Amino acid sequence: MHTTYQVQGIHCASCVNKIEKALQGVPGVTKASVNFATEAATVDGDVSIEVLSAAIARVGGYKLVSME
Repeated sequence: MHTTYQVQGIHCASCVNKIEKALQGVPGVTKASVNFATEAATVDGDVSIEVLSAAIARVGGYKLVSME
């Protein structure tokens, strides 16, 4: 599954790296990328938004919001 989420709390390129690394470390995620300019994260894999949100909250208090 290919899903895009809005990411709240991104302030710099370092944030992008932390969020990508956290998302890629979640079991079930096959690919994750974050775009600083659009504040969006694209995730490939079958993982719930709650699990993904918890993973990025642990590395810096970021939050995912569904773009549906």
